Amino acid sequence: MDTISLIPAFFLSKNIYFLTTFLCWNSEELHKLWRLGQQQGLRVRAMAAGPATPPLPPDDLHREGVVLDLACPYADHIIQAASETRGFNYRYAWLLLHNSSFDATSLDSVLSGSVILPDADVTFASDDKLLDVYRIKADQPLLATTLGVVRNSTRRDLEQMWGVLKSTVSRRKNLNNVFLKGATIITQPQNFKGWNDLTVRHIDTFPKLMYPLLMHCAEDLNFRLNLLQVELYGDERNGSFDGLAGMLQRRDIEVGVTTLFMRHDRLNVMHFCSETLELKGAFIFRQPPQSSVNNVFLLPFSRGVWAASALVFTAAGGLLAALSRPRWLRDADPDLVQLSAAEAFTFAVGTICQQGCYVNPHAVSVRMLMFFTLLASLFTFTSYSAKIVAILQTPSDAIQTIDDLTHSPMALGVQESTYKRVYFAESDDPATQRLYRRKLLPQGERAYLSIVDGIARVRNGLFAFQVEESSGYDVISKTFTEQEKCGLKQIQAFKLPMVAVPILKHSGYRELFAARLRWQRETGIMDRERRVWMASKPRCDSDGGGFLSVRLSDVLPAVQVLIYGMLLAAIQLFAEIALHRATERIKRKNKLRGKRE
Repeated sequence: MDTISLIPAFFLSKNIYFLTTFLCWNSEELHKLWRLGQQQGLRVRAMAAGPATPPLPPDDLHREGVVLDLACPYADHIIQAASETRGFNYRYAWLLLHNSSFDATSLDSVLSGSVILPDADVTFASDDKLLDVYRIKADQPLLATTLGVVRNSTRRDLEQMWGVLKSTVSRRKNLNNVFLKGATIITQPQNFKGWNDLTVRHIDTFPKLMYPLLMHCAEDLNFRLNLLQVELYGDERNGSFDGLAGMLQRRDIEVGVTTLFMRHDRLNVMHFCSETLELKGAFIFRQPPQSSVNNVFLLPFSRGVWAASALVFTAAGGLLAALSRPRWLRDADPDLVQLSAAEAFTFAVGTICQQGCYVNPHAVSVRMLMFFTLLASLFTFTSYSAKIVAILQTPSDAIQTIDDLTHSPMALGVQESTYKRVYFAESDDPATQRLYRRKLLPQGERAYLSIVDGIARVRNGLFAFQVEESSGYDVISKTFTEQEKCGLKQIQAFKLPMVAVPILKHSGYRELFAARLRWQRETGIMDRERRVWMASKPRCDSDGGGFLSVRLSDVLPAVQVLIYGMLLAAIQLFAEIALHRATERIKRKNKLRGKRE
C-alpha cells in the first residue's frame, strides 16, 4: 500500500471522516488523495503550508484528522503553531509522514520543542513502522511506542490493531513521578486542622473531600502535586479572575484540588475534567406551629361541624325560651316563667362554655332539655379540647412552596458564600425573584450569615436559612434535639450547577484525570469520601414523641378575645353610666318643669 492509500485507511479505521492535509505534493497526487477519500466517505481539505499557517482551534464538537508531511517546507512552523494553540490534543488525530526508516535521533530532531502531552493522538509514520508518540511534560523527552503495524497495512489491519490496543489513558497512565502544580482552597486557615479533621466538616468541605481523591489520582497516575493554598475560589472583575480561577487563567497551576461550579464565565478561562457530585442548596427551616399561621381555636372542627354545633345550641336556646312562656304550662311554674328569651340565650352560651344555669325548673321536659344540651356540650367540648392539644403539638404544613415562604411571617437568611447573590439574581423563576426582592434585598448584608449562626436561628423557629444542605445538616446533627430534627423542612429556591474539578484550559492531562476520577466514582471511592465529608439529612428517631411547651403566642386568640371582651364591657359600662346620667338629668328637668307649671 502506498502513502496515498494509507491516509484514508488510517483515519477511517479511527472513525474520523474529516481530514485536513498539510502536504507539498503535486496536484496529481493531491487530486488522487481527494478522489480516494471521496470514494470512501472521507472529506479532505487541503491547507497550504507556510509561515502564516492558521492555528487549529482545539474546541469543537467532533474529531478531525490532520496529516502532515515532515519533508515539506515549513513543517516545523505547523508543529510550532499546533504546540502553541494546543492543536496536539485528543480532538485531532495527527499522522506525521516521515519518508525514511525510523531513527530515534531524527524523531527527536523533527519534534524538538513540540508540546505533545498525554492527551494527544499523534502517530509517527516512518517507512518501516508506525509509532505512538507523546511527552509526559513539556520539558520531558519524547516517548515512542510501536503500534505493531507497518506503513503498508490495510484498513482492516489497522482496525484490528485499534481493537486490541489499550486505550490512551491505559497506555499513558504512568507519568514517571513528575511534579504538577496545583492549588487548593482554605477559606478559614485559623480553623484548618488537617485534611482528616472531621470536627468542622462544614468549613471547606469540598477541598477536604477532593484532596484524598486527587491523592488517589496522583498515586494511580504516578505523579506528585506541588500544592499551593489560596483563600478564594475566584470572582471575575473586569475580565480577570482572582483566587484559584485567576491562577488557572494565568496558567500558574495545572489543576485545582477542589471543585468549582461549572459556569459559562469560568469556561472561558478554564476547563473541568470530571463532575464529582450534585450540590444541593435549599431553604432549611422548621415548620412553624399552627398558631403562627392559623387561629388554632378554629381548626378543631370543620365548617360543617361548626355549623351543626351552632344549630344545635341555637335550637336548644330557642326551645328553652319557647317552653318558658306561661301559655305552654298549665301549672305556670314561677321559676320557669322568669326565664326570658335573653336568659335562654345566656344559658345556651354558658352551656357551650361548660357553665351551668342558676334556674332550677320543675318541669321535667325543661330539665330533660337542659340535661341533654349539657351532655351534648360535654361531648363537643371533650373532642374540641383533645383536638386543640393535638394541634398545639403538631407542626403545620402551611409552607410548601417558595411563594408560601414569601408570604409567611418567617424571616430569611442566606449562607455567606461566594455565590450568595449570584444565583438569586440570575434565577428566571418568578417565585424566586419575588422572594429575593421582598425578603432578602431589604435586609442588605444582614441577610448573609455563617452556617452556625443561621442554623442556630433555624432552631429558634420562624427562620428559614438558604444553605448548602450537607453543611447545614452537619451543624443540625450536632446541635438539634431528636424532636427538633423531626420538624425540618427544605424548599429549593434554585438549582445549583454541577461542580467539577477545575483544570488548566486545554490541559494535556484532562482526559487522564477525567478517566481516573470517573473510575473512582464507578468503583465507589468517591461515594465513600462523600459519605465521610458530606452529612445526610438527620433522621427523626423520636417519631414525634414528647410534648412541646405551649407559648403565649399559641393561645393568643383567646387572650385577644378576653381583651376585646374587657374593652367592650368597659365601653358598655361607660355607655350605661352616660345613659343613666342622661336619663336622670331628663327626669330632673321634667320634675322641675312640672313644679313650675
